Amino acid sequence: MGTITSVEAPRPGTTAIGRAIAEHGYREDEYVVRGTADLYAHDGDWRPVLHRPDVPFVTRVLVRRPVDAAAATGSVVIEPLHPSGDMASAWPRTGRMLTREGWSWVGVTQDVAGLAATQAGDPERYGELDIPEAGLGFDIVAQVASWLWTGVVEGLALDHLFMTGASYTGTFQRVFLGEGFHARARRPDGGPAVEGYLIQISSGGFLLGGYHPLSAASERPPAEHPARVIQPAGVPVIELLSENEAETNVPARREDSDAPDDRYRLYEVPGACHMSRGESRRSTLPPTVEDPSTFPMYALVGGALDNLRRWAVEGVAPPRSPRIEMLTDPDAGPHSAIPGSLPCARDEHGNALGGVRMPEVEVPVASYYPHSTLLEPAPAGPPGRRPIPLGSIMGAMTPFPPDKLRKLYGTPDAYREAYARCTAELVAGGWILPADADRMLAGAAELTFEV
Repeated sequence: MGTITSVEAPRPGTTAIGRAIAEHGYREDEYVVRGTADLYAHDGDWRPVLHRPDVPFVTRVLVRRPVDAAAATGSVVIEPLHPSGDMASAWPRTGRMLTREGWSWVGVTQDVAGLAATQAGDPERYGELDIPEAGLGFDIVAQVASWLWTGVVEGLALDHLFMTGASYTGTFQRVFLGEGFHARARRPDGGPAVEGYLIQISSGGFLLGGYHPLSAASERPPAEHPARVIQPAGVPVIELLSENEAETNVPARREDSDAPDDRYRLYEVPGACHMSRGESRRSTLPPTVEDPSTFPMYALVGGALDNLRRWAVEGVAPPRSPRIEMLTDPDAGPHSAIPGSLPCARDEHGNALGGVRMPEVEVPVASYYPHSTLLEPAPAGPPGRRPIPLGSIMGAMTPFPPDKLRKLYGTPDAYREAYARCTAELVAGGWILPADADRMLAGAAELTFEV
């Protein structure tokens, strides 16, 4: 592992999120971090080998923490920032819980494309930053995770450090775990710098997106390679996937485990999607033919983070769940166009069977589907980059007509009572936190239909 050689004194952060969290008693600071990082590649047997040591880098680290140190719990999440705009792709589903519960958050610019986007937005502020090669981000994040434990971040209360990410950065964690970066990132006392991982909306079985190359000198492992399946890591790992990922994830599925060196859970969520308007940082997502999904995946994310902490710190194992039921014939139902995708088995309302059952599919008022149809072609991305197929990852929903709602529930009050019972069961089962349940109930209260 390389070495962090210097860190500039913090300066106030400038992100829109950093400004927004001030009303929650949080602040955002930005550090410029210099050092050297090791670049890895795979050998002929898909084993990681050192490709180029001690490559100089200069990056930024964002820290969001309570202004009042007494409000901080000591739990911290580190998130590698996404290549698309250097965004925190997990924050839309985690930020509300973190600021509500007193957690702190650390974001690391670690990708060549993400850094380029940050520099384009403010060349003067970020002109000195430099990540010269793709793949250095794995070692950079490992170093930052270890550096946080040295106590040099002023005002950061750190008792326990966890990692999360979503989509591309969910996959980042799979590589980080599987290729030795987790094992090399240590605290000063020799323990693991990162004490647990929450991998969000990333399918290990997705050939192109389920595993990142270690560097330009490497390819992705083949679809059947065991690296795409989470192996024993010595710390808890939770994978939280929507229907989008379930369609390609079958080859990477494995059994849950409570073994001390292999604490693992896989949660697949029927009705959930990779991206929805309500949870996306993107304020200008393109319009779709279908109604956009309002599925509350954020509630399960908050519960999973809390469960991850309890599992790592208190030894309390989280609940288990069956997998989404998949059909073996790709022609038996609709699914993604991604090669290797399979359709989900669906109930009489069109919602997927199995998995973690939220009220949206147990007490349904709509059919949920993890894909949608764009009204216009997707906007072009940066030059030289493959455009993101937004329609394939944006969820859709088809609300039930009033006559079907009356047949199912009789009255809006009866529906709300059924929704509340289901939500209470999820809270009691340790799936979601009470504050997120209240937010879900407030949304259900808005439904009305003629009796």
